[in-house]
Amino acid sequence: MTASGPRLSVITPTYNDASILHDAVARLTHQTLAPDTYEVIVVDDGSTDATPDVARRAAAGPVRVRIVRFDTNRGRSAARNAGIRAAEAPLVVFVDSDILVRPEFLHYHLAMHEAAATPVLGRGPVILIPTREVPPRDPIARMSPAFLDTANASIQRQLLIDVGMFDEGFRVYGWEDFDLGLRLGARGVRRVFDARAVAYHVQPVPAVDALPRHLAKEEERARTALYLLRKHPGRQTRWLIQDTGLQRAVHFVLGGAGLLTLRNAPRLAGWLQSHGYYTLANVVIRGVLNRHYLASLDRFRAVPEGG
Repeated sequence: MTASGPRLSVITPTYNDASILHDAVARLTHQTLAPDTYEVIVVDDGSTDATPDVARRAAAGPVRVRIVRFDTNRGRSAARNAGIRAAEAPLVVFVDSDILVRPEFLHYHLAMHEAAATPVLGRGPVILIPTREVPPRDPIARMSPAFLDTANASIQRQLLIDVGMFDEGFRVYGWEDFDLGLRLGARGVRRVFDARAVAYHVQPVPAVDALPRHLAKEEERARTALYLLRKHPGRQTRWLIQDTGLQRAVHFVLGGAGLLTLRNAPRLAGWLQSHGYYTLANVVIRGVLNRHYLASLDRFRAVPEGG
């Protein structure tokens, strides 16, 4: 560390992600920034796989890697909050454990804040890839419309503390970063976007035997969407959680107007992926999963709160 401490604290929460955590941390610890400029904080959210061993091995490199471990799984909000509390730098960078980055990634994030006259939220694009093979060139289209996406974001640590950090009421999957983004936006925090700060999200097309797990995740997402809507009622939040008539119509079309089902969609997606059409394969699967999410949203909303 420099005499005054690190300038960036990279916070990476993880849960049973040992298979990719090594690659993710290895890329974070081999950046163009000087090793004493930043630290990496891996928050192990009660993993039951080899994650603790992988994290310990990562801590042996040239960049300071610190490990915060929960004995039980407490959720992504609690994990990120623990990382924020442990951070020693004035700026924190959020990167998930299934994200792969290029060597210049942290340089671009630091530059966004150095160029800003007032505290800002730094963002870069999140690009889906089916395997750990990072493309040799970044795609031409690099956008990320979400105000805050914790797969790829940076912000002053004190700002996070001032707005109350992540709401740990988001116990299961989904929307905790949108909630924090709404609170930061309400304080007038400006978003700065650098398309060069690319985060590659490793997301294989779900196999047939993995679909039950993904359907359960969509149900979690529906529950937390309603929690978000209760916190921030109004059309803006309904748009965020895809709960408007226009969005439902779009999802109906993307879902094949009901023709794509859990039975035939995986076969079609598999064929598309085998022929190199990864994006189309993802659209097919997401169409079915989004339909399940919206059906779950309506089902949970029909149950009185606390019922």
